[in-house]
Amino acid sequence: MSYRGPTTYVLYRLRASFWFVPGAMAVVAFIAAALSLWADGAGVSELLKPLGAPFSIEKDTARDLLSTLAGATVTVVSLVISLTLVTLTVAAGNLGARLLERYMQNRVTQVTMGLFVGTFVYTVVVLSAVGIGPVEVPRLSVVTALVMSIFSVGWLMYAFHDLARSLQVDQAAAEIGATLRRDISVAAARARELGIAGSDDLPTGGPQCVVDARAIGYVESIDWLILGAVAREHGLVLDVPIAQGAYVTSVDPIATVYGRAEADDALCAQIREAVILGSVRTEADDLMFLLHLLVEIASRALSPGINDLYTALACVDHVTGSLAQAIKEGLERISVRDDVGRLLVRTRSADVSRMASTALSTLRRNGMHNPTFALRLIRNIERLAPLARSHPTGPVFLEHLDRIAEHAAANVPQVDREAIEAAADRAREAFGV
Repeated sequence: MSYRGPTTYVLYRLRASFWFVPGAMAVVAFIAAALSLWADGAGVSELLKPLGAPFSIEKDTARDLLSTLAGATVTVVSLVISLTLVTLTVAAGNLGARLLERYMQNRVTQVTMGLFVGTFVYTVVVLSAVGIGPVEVPRLSVVTALVMSIFSVGWLMYAFHDLARSLQVDQAAAEIGATLRRDISVAAARARELGIAGSDDLPTGGPQCVVDARAIGYVESIDWLILGAVAREHGLVLDVPIAQGAYVTSVDPIATVYGRAEADDALCAQIREAVILGSVRTEADDLMFLLHLLVEIASRALSPGINDLYTALACVDHVTGSLAQAIKEGLERISVRDDVGRLLVRTRSADVSRMASTALSTLRRNGMHNPTFALRLIRNIERLAPLARSHPTGPVFLEHLDRIAEHAAANVPQVDREAIEAAADRAREAFGV
């Protein structure tokens, strides 16, 4: 995750789409075919003929070879599409439907599709020139098509390996956790660059008004720089009550404007332009989405229908690692300020407290029937103590620790209750309580 404005957000959506990479590679293959045919016509083909096979290939053999390669690549494209659909089906059933977009963004699958589609396009273009171009047999182009086909088959073997790995739930959780930790580092750096929210220094008294969304959808990205520029230009302070991932309706406020009794249409349009809405929630600019994915996988694993304890434990470990990263990086809510430190925009971006409360509350509600899971959750909170006890969010972790211990002890036999209470006491000692 990184900061995204409207233009960079569109570019992100293109890169994340399943068709963009294969489409771009097909265009590149068409251009490459045109260039290689031009080189053959310029005399390269005749220069290569004395080198022997495969450069000495004749017209009829070249046509048969290219026809075979074109047919084979189309067949493999169908195979890759089928395997991708199987992967998506398995992922939706075992891990959750919200993981499907991550599988569609898999670069290995996209490149595999692009290689075979590009090879097909290249081969067909070269085939159309055999016998009718400047030279009867464009030998450089034919041999290039052969090399591309061999490379594509080798890449396909790697793609199958990656596909098998991606179906492993532990691997999926590990990749989400790694992405979340990386995004936390980026978000923390961005917060330090723009400014970290301090005490509430919103203006008191004076005129103020509210700008509503006038649209419905999930907040996929907020351009804080645009909002800061708008506030600076008009001498205003903006309080944005929504965060990335929030669902808004047409009447929901997206900003409170301090310094104006009424916002004109131009000002409202500028503010709304900075808030990008979509029909579904995505990870485009949303730390909490990735955290929710880990919590969702853990909750599904703990359900009676699946009952996969060790998947839940793995997800809790990755959640703990992400919270440790957030504390270590000093992740705080962003505030946009001018050069002299005056507040321009107050945000509700993700911080340690929000992440901890969201994850620990949901895990507590879904997992306290399992004493092993409860003990791991308490133990992981204890592991955060060296970082959290001196952090402003230390009381938040202690509050959730008490709730987890109380909830778990009420749902387990006496022997497990004693173990939970002992684990909770050790965690409190680690926090210095």
